[in-house]
Amino acid sequence: MPRSTARTWSAARTLSDLGELTAQWLEGSLATLPGGAYRGGPDEETGPLVPVLAALNRSGFVTLQSQPGYDGPAFDGRRWRQRAAVMCLTGAAGLQQLTRTAESAGLLLAAHRADRPGPVRDILVTTWGGNGHTGFGGRLRKSPIRREYAGCHRDAVRAAQDAHQVTVVDPCWGRDTLLWPELVRLLAAVPN
Repeated sequence: MPRSTARTWSAARTLSDLGELTAQWLEGSLATLPGGAYRGGPDEETGPLVPVLAALNRSGFVTLQSQPGYDGPAFDGRRWRQRAAVMCLTGAAGLQQLTRTAESAGLLLAAHRADRPGPVRDILVTTWGGNGHTGFGGRLRKSPIRREYAGCHRDAVRAAQDAHQVTVVDPCWGRDTLLWPELVRLLAAVPN
């Protein structure tokens, strides 16, 4: 990791700081995520989602993983299906906002704290050849969060560990027209 990038991440102190830096990485102005992870920016499939993800990261959320909806062939010709999904860290107000959004739009929701699991353990978001492949929404304990934010100031790591872990998923496979517009609507209502 370039030293300037390492210094930038080590200067973060709050969840808001982590969100701003994640937004900068998504937009290409920061070389890596903490600890040198994901050099070169997000995956190609994330490109169309960058505006809403960056806005989320600047509005009290820190995105950890996301994917668009997709239903088509994989690299090997087998069927690859994805549900549109995002997992993020947020405070109590963000948890309430995402819960209301999920309930009103019919989205799936999983919410945890590092020290306390929620009722939904994991949501299947990707199948490959008809078999489950990827889940979002599992609880992250404190040590994986500490590894995720390696190189960040301990205050920022503590803020990430104390945050609510919230995952929102479109229940329909391949659809990419519900989750992202609902998040844009949520962001329009979030006070700046």
